[in-house]
Amino acid sequence: MKKSWLSTLLLVGSLSMPIQALAQPQTGSVEALLQKMGQTSQSSTYELSFININSQGIVPIRYRHTLIDGKPLAQLMQMDSTRREIVQRGDEISYFEPGLDAFSLRNDHIVDYIPSIIYQDFNELSGYYNFIDAGRTHIGDIPSRVVRVLSKNNDRYDYVLFIDEERYLPLRVDLLDKNNDIIEQFRVITVNEGSEVGAELNSLRTVNMPPLLLVPKAKPLVYNWSVSQLPEGFKEVKRSNHQISETEFSQSILFSDGLFDFSIYVNKSGQQVNSPERDKMLRYGRNTIYTYDKEGNEITFIGQLPFSTAQAIVNSVVFTKK
Repeated sequence: MKKSWLSTLLLVGSLSMPIQALAQPQTGSVEALLQKMGQTSQSSTYELSFININSQGIVPIRYRHTLIDGKPLAQLMQMDSTRREIVQRGDEISYFEPGLDAFSLRNDHIVDYIPSIIYQDFNELSGYYNFIDAGRTHIGDIPSRVVRVLSKNNDRYDYVLFIDEERYLPLRVDLLDKNNDIIEQFRVITVNEGSEVGAELNSLRTVNMPPLLLVPKAKPLVYNWSVSQLPEGFKEVKRSNHQISETEFSQSILFSDGLFDFSIYVNKSGQQVNSPERDKMLRYGRNTIYTYDKEGNEITFIGQLPFSTAQAIVNSVVFTKK
């Protein structure tokens, strides 16, 4: 299956098409174009067949979306392997996968396989990203506007978006590392706006969905450590304790800016001094894993930020005496 999709890639264009080959920049509000793309993606009736390319391979997807009575109704289907299916009705997202119990969660959009930047408030993102009009090109013979979304402080990954000039739907989204190499790519193969899209989705209105997973409200957790340096826009989301042995626990804090997430894990290491030889880093796709020993504690960063940013965050962890 992978070979056939790789062949498709060769037909529709190179994975790493150089931005320098694009037309000259155009005038107009880039932020307004991005906002229009986000609004259209969440309010129109359409079907996208696309491929998601990342470090784990190539996944072909079909995504359908419409609004009924002002509420989103959407379906995402993985087109090979397990035929995983995700359905959205209003603010409920239901997951179906062969061999596993179906379940539902509350969210305002499907987060799997679709780039999260599509759903962002670009006015808010403008505080820590620059939006650059990179001109025009074609994706699958469709005229498209090209926008580069670049981190102002070089502490996040960058994006390049290719937006349908007529329909304002995203046709391709590249996630780039600091070397301008593509980490992940979302690439549309076909677009359908026919009336049959709404008709197909309408049948989902009466389907019985699995029960919601209810997450009990946890008691506030107080730690003897904190992160003193966060990239602008990141906020604490939640704290958790994880049992790693019969007598040991790891503490974690999850942070997010809406686009990217990362967690800091802290547990006792047995090392009483800082240990540079245990300074370890691994990057897998968009995810960075970085571990460092400090003041008898092992600090681990796991998240979607460049190594230099992960290192700065870990080095900013401070401990207080209980």
